[in-house]
Amino acid sequence: MTRPLLYVLCVSVFFIRIAISQNQIARDDQLSYRFSGGYGQVEVGSWYAGAEFHGSRPLPSRVSFYYPVANSIDLSTDYWKRGDSQPFVVAVKIGNGKKHWIGKEAWTYTVSPHTVTFQKREGNIEYEMTYAFCLNEPAMVRTLKIHNAGQQQLPVQVYAHVKTSLRTCQTYARIDSAATRYDSTTQTVVADFDELSADSVSVFVENVGLVPESWTSDANSLAVHDDGTSEWIKDSTDVLNKKTFSPARKGDAVAAFLYQTDLQPGASTSIVQIIGTCRRNETENIVSTLRSKWQKEIDAYDDLVRAKAFDEAHFFTGDNELDRSAAWARALLATNAHYIDGSIQPMPCPAEYNFYFTHDVLLTNLGAVNYDLARVKNNLLFIASHAKDGIIPHAYYWRDDGFKTEYCTPDNWNHLWFILVNGAYLRHSGDDSTARALYPLVTKSLEEILTQHKPDDLMYAFRPDWWDIGHVEGSRSFITILTIRALREYVYLSSALNIRSPKLNEYEAMADAMEQSMNKRLWDPQLKFLINYNGSMKDSHYYVGSLLAPVFDELDRSRSKQLVASAEKELLSPAIGIHVVSPADFNTDAAKKFFKFVDNEAGDPYVYINGGIWSQANALYAMDLKAIGEVDKAVDFVKRIMTIDGIAHSPMGVPAMYEYRFSDSTSNEFGKIDKPSFMWAGGFYLNTLYKLFGVKENEWNVSFAGPLPSALDSALYTLAVGRKKDVVVSGNGEYLHSLTFNDEEIPSLVIPLDAMNATKCIVTFGTPEHPYLQHVNAVLNSAHYNSTKNKLSLQVSSFSGHYVTAVVVSPVKIRRVLIDGKRVKNFEVHSLDKNLDEITLRFLGSDKTQNIELTF
Repeated sequence: MTRPLLYVLCVSVFFIRIAISQNQIARDDQLSYRFSGGYGQVEVGSWYAGAEFHGSRPLPSRVSFYYPVANSIDLSTDYWKRGDSQPFVVAVKIGNGKKHWIGKEAWTYTVSPHTVTFQKREGNIEYEMTYAFCLNEPAMVRTLKIHNAGQQQLPVQVYAHVKTSLRTCQTYARIDSAATRYDSTTQTVVADFDELSADSVSVFVENVGLVPESWTSDANSLAVHDDGTSEWIKDSTDVLNKKTFSPARKGDAVAAFLYQTDLQPGASTSIVQIIGTCRRNETENIVSTLRSKWQKEIDAYDDLVRAKAFDEAHFFTGDNELDRSAAWARALLATNAHYIDGSIQPMPCPAEYNFYFTHDVLLTNLGAVNYDLARVKNNLLFIASHAKDGIIPHAYYWRDDGFKTEYCTPDNWNHLWFILVNGAYLRHSGDDSTARALYPLVTKSLEEILTQHKPDDLMYAFRPDWWDIGHVEGSRSFITILTIRALREYVYLSSALNIRSPKLNEYEAMADAMEQSMNKRLWDPQLKFLINYNGSMKDSHYYVGSLLAPVFDELDRSRSKQLVASAEKELLSPAIGIHVVSPADFNTDAAKKFFKFVDNEAGDPYVYINGGIWSQANALYAMDLKAIGEVDKAVDFVKRIMTIDGIAHSPMGVPAMYEYRFSDSTSNEFGKIDKPSFMWAGGFYLNTLYKLFGVKENEWNVSFAGPLPSALDSALYTLAVGRKKDVVVSGNGEYLHSLTFNDEEIPSLVIPLDAMNATKCIVTFGTPEHPYLQHVNAVLNSAHYNSTKNKLSLQVSSFSGHYVTAVVVSPVKIRRVLIDGKRVKNFEVHSLDKNLDEITLRFLGSDKTQNIELTF
């Protein structure tokens, strides 16, 4: 195929994919999902507030606020029964009908990552309750729209209250008593709290829609209870008592309002409440600002989320479900961030986990690094800013009287993820100044975690896998797999930053020795799986952490296939995904003794870490399928198990990117989702999607790899390697037909450093036209092919003592190999078919740049 024709073909694919994705599903539809299942959780929020709903009910069980510190309105007393909390209630009286509650039952809803609208019809009255959020102001906006779809005028009376009791961050102490005030100009009830543990905040509920006829801040006068009841529903009260509590005589606070209007046929009315928290001396200014700008604030936040979802990056495959979920995931990463101590930082979910988790941020960024380098850089620098004596933070949060930092203990796997994300960031960005600034922390993290390295060249831990439970030390597959990768990442970082040390050769040898030991000692030939030991006793559980080995290429192809087959047999629930452990028996007396669990810390069977389904488990399984060449099976799995549509159509499914699902297949709650808007679920989805459509990384490079899915043999996506690039991948098979950066052909699947400034890339798989580089475990500076001289020229960088392996695929026979001008005769040639050879070069690296020339 001629170059101009190929270029036209690929550009056509580029625009066809855009047309498919943008025309078949409009942007609004991609970022919203209508659900009428009548069950399940919803979580939406912003940087300053988040709301959690249960049972498809339109009234939140919890609202969390993050400014000036994290506090929440939540009346629950049991985490697993937190849906019983009812701090928000609404009751109505329509015409001559009786007073009755609304919103205590399931409604149909339409959800996006940053907003939700619930809908219900009762006779001729249509209700619509929307929750939206501000961009720059610390508030949530709730709108209750009531529409008269009948033919007669109807008097409408609405009662609504918010129980303004606060729960403090971390200690979760409940505070009911507050001083209160009312601003008649803005129709705002304010509850002022003196407690330092809540940072002496004020909660405000402001009315900017239908003006209330009366109000009260006295919960006792209405007999307001935690179960969502109020005396208003029982008596003939038409006026609330307009009572406030002075600072000297605080009381049990509520923000209760009574609204009345007459609705003409076809007419609607809207009750709009702005609910937020701030410092006491800020309430007047913030309430006044919101009164005039609340809609602009909502629109600005919506614009930001949609820009993150659609404008700053894209991923088009032509499959509506995959593409919708990619946009959803990018939006989720934008919304799952909270104000904390003066800045906006990523947080696990909109309304729970009111604290910064280094672990969740790092795992998410292994996906985000593919398209949002600024995010990854900022997150790494934030972690660094809270390090102490070289030790990175495990968590950061408000508690009691100030912001607190928990630091990583030596055995904390955050050290490993920190090293991996630093390596990924440098590979993708080329930002050596940031990498150099972070390098001392990376070094310290490696030193800390290697305290768990034992003479048998395995890593030891008290925890059995990916969880903070268990109290018996033993060799662990999960942390060994991660440490092998982290050692190699550290070697890459050091080499790329030109930081030379004898430690590099020591660490590289250690990683190789650990990989050999893991394969020898932790591979169980009967279970066909990587296992753990507690002391000398074998732990025969199947753990999800072992699925990392094929992803990081630490098992050979045969064992990787066996491990995936064992996971399919022992961990896979076909309808909902991968269990994190099997069997789910951590609750048994035998398991408690074996792991020294404290009471029931591991939970009941199939709940949470005792055999639940987790989003990262699904992602690792899909990546493993790709790693062993089963890309079509991987795509089918992702569509059914990991996309918004697939999850919503599964047992007890809702439109979600979740943390965990209940997995007891004998229960009528099989598949029930907890935390439906979970940050790392979005990150893992994106990470998986990039891998399925051709992006591959080793410790040294970002590269492309086929085959693409047979039913989706082309895609267009944003890829950040240096500058952001529009990448078009197409074709069939695993071999490279051609690759261009900014119209310049590059004979390599590995992205060279001299292509990092390119803004467009076209990759076509198929029959090779000329030799190309398929793999190298050194930094690739450049790759060029001279068709006149039949010469492939590669320039690589590593370090002295490093063993470089380079693999070249060629449709013509190799004649000569030169490395730094010296002829090399010791290389391997393997025939892939009668027209294609694979040439493997192995040689010692150097502290200087090395030039490789292959003549054909």
